[in-house]
Amino acid sequence: MKRAFCDHCHFPLRTCVCPFLGSLIHNRCKIVILQHPSEVKVAKNTVRLLSLQLSNIEVVQGESEADFSDIRSRLKSQVCALLYPSENAMTLDETRVQQEQPNIETLVVLDGTWKKVHKMLMLNPWLMSLSHVSFANLPENQYHIRKAEQAFSLSTLEATAHFLHLYEQISPAPFYQALAGMIEQQTRHMPDHVKLRYLSDE
Repeated sequence: MKRAFCDHCHFPLRTCVCPFLGSLIHNRCKIVILQHPSEVKVAKNTVRLLSLQLSNIEVVQGESEADFSDIRSRLKSQVCALLYPSENAMTLDETRVQQEQPNIETLVVLDGTWKKVHKMLMLNPWLMSLSHVSFANLPENQYHIRKAEQAFSLSTLEATAHFLHLYEQISPAPFYQALAGMIEQQTRHMPDHVKLRYLSDE
């Protein structure tokens, strides 16, 4: 028997996140998510939540340069930046953004494990030619349901929310509300011994 899915959020009905979603958030800077194919069917991936919350977002699945040829050609006419902590990245904080507002029309965000993201970068040298932005300070990781690979790791939702908070002064609260709701729905159906392992890390 196939699982029933919500027509709006497209999560299974038993883990529907609609009660945790607020009004659509209108962001000026377009968010382009390049999502590794291995993330598409992960029940706990946060890109779905972002797609439900932002008015100006595009998600492209792929890994190779050929996979991204269309979006790459469209990005050429825009002022783009890649959210990635490279050595030459401009580090954003509230003071710098207010005093030295960088001009970014489109922010490219890579969605995948660190290993998969590294592979995407190696297969797409054009990404390294973009301007890079990173954060001077990171918010506390709220994504307890999925183990972070690095101490400084943020989920795609958290990283995007933090950027929009700094760049457009958009409150991150609705993003975290949706994330907490998804975590609540997912852990609700876990066996008690598994649930305890996640909750003990908070």
